[in-house]
Amino acid sequence: MNEKIKNHVIKYNEAKGYGTTDEDIIEMIMKSEIWRGDESSHRWWMTFFGVSMVDGMLIGFEGAETTGDDSAVEKGWKFDSSSICEVEVKAVTTVVYKRKME
Repeated sequence: MNEKIKNHVIKYNEAKGYGTTDEDIIEMIMKSEIWRGDESSHRWWMTFFGVSMVDGMLIGFEGAETTGDDSAVEKGWKFDSSSICEVEVKAVTTVVYKRKME
């Protein structure tokens, strides 16, 4: 896990009285999600890139969810803590084509 992010979340968690283990840090990042982009579908789960904001820092991570009753972890997906990264906002222009009205 990125040390800058880890230290940032530890400082935040300590100030709020939350735990500071790696599991606590990951839980805080995942529960603070503010945006999600779909990436790919698999047989048992869909992976996504999520973005969280923890005390002003934008943090990205790769996650997964299923559409069924079981969790992605129960279906065999494993969280990779190396996917945790700092992100920045980028504006993207989207071009669409519409039928011309005559």
